[in-house]
Amino acid sequence: MTTELKCPKCGGVGVRGSTGRGQCKKCNYGGVLYMFDQTGMAARLKELQSQNRSLEQENKRLSAESSDVAALRQMIGTIGSRIITPDSPAWLLPKPSGKGTVHGIPTLMLSDLHWGEVVFPKQVNNINSYNVTIAKKRLARVVEGSVRLLRETLSPGLFGGMVVILGGDMVDGAIHDELRETGELTVIESVISVHDALVPHLYALADEFGRLHVPCVAGNHGRLDKKPRIKQRQKLNFDWMLYQFLARTIAESKYKDKITFQIPDGDDASYRIYNTGYLLTHGDKFTGGNGICGPILPWMRGDMKTRKQYGAMGQSYDWMAMGHWHQLRYLDGIIVNGCLPGFNEYAMRMGFGCEPAQQALWLTHPVRGLTFREAIWADEPLNKTSREPWVSVSK
Repeated sequence: MTTELKCPKCGGVGVRGSTGRGQCKKCNYGGVLYMFDQTGMAARLKELQSQNRSLEQENKRLSAESSDVAALRQMIGTIGSRIITPDSPAWLLPKPSGKGTVHGIPTLMLSDLHWGEVVFPKQVNNINSYNVTIAKKRLARVVEGSVRLLRETLSPGLFGGMVVILGGDMVDGAIHDELRETGELTVIESVISVHDALVPHLYALADEFGRLHVPCVAGNHGRLDKKPRIKQRQKLNFDWMLYQFLARTIAESKYKDKITFQIPDGDDASYRIYNTGYLLTHGDKFTGGNGICGPILPWMRGDMKTRKQYGAMGQSYDWMAMGHWHQLRYLDGIIVNGCLPGFNEYAMRMGFGCEPAQQALWLTHPVRGLTFREAIWADEPLNKTSREPWVSVSK
């Protein structure tokens, strides 16, 4: 049986024999004949080559993600839960006893450290830079600055302990290809590095204030998936792994009775300080913020919906604390934290405000609730002295 096909050499009609090869009737070309001409074949070949390149890139990305997941599973192993408290520890609830001024319980919020990120100065008009070395210096300055502010600004008095919030995006992650390409460390290296940086600071704060409670929530940058997920959101996140390692390290140290961790399975962590209820969330589930009011409306809308939801569950709160937005704000019932990297390329591109690297610090009084609230700057001021008069009147 024979089939008429086109010759790839002259375009003439040829006949293929039973052996698979054919003979052109016009030019006597003997070889493989095709059912379409060379022009169509070349276009099809180009299309297939393009698809092949795309598949090779996707395969490389999936292989890298698979390596991360395998390493994550190997590193986590079996994690105990004996040091994880689902609720506030008992010492946060009763009023402190003793003589002297009762200042309340200070809260230092550490979030959006983006450990491993690199901010290139020339891409942000040379006003900022960030890498792991700078991150370590800024973290130390935030911790030391919070202690100095509480001890030197307030009169001698009682604190009774401290709450240190770990609010997510502790590592820069690899949810975008550019983060993987420009990061100083891989995600797993970042987890190890920030763990080693945080542990001595937690020890120092426990020594300073006697005891710590550490509520933790995962952010969006640490997730293993490209797209945000709902089920098992926390446990498939490098932030969650970091918190487990921190809790395990503390449990095996002499500080095991001084530091408690609250690592929920869900998105949020609820706790109370005296009579004031707090809800800790990362903040990435609130969207919008490109209008003239910026992110204030999404914050207020998200807080309103969350208050209604938690109120219906009988778990109402007074203050919501969140990170994610890299803008430190104290609003009515809402606390939004800053970030450690400061102004970066993304903020430059999106036209966001140029805010310094800073973290939130506040006090919860046993009677008056949230009182003293401050921003702890992570960098030394550019101008340490001012030659201007302490007050002046324009003429």
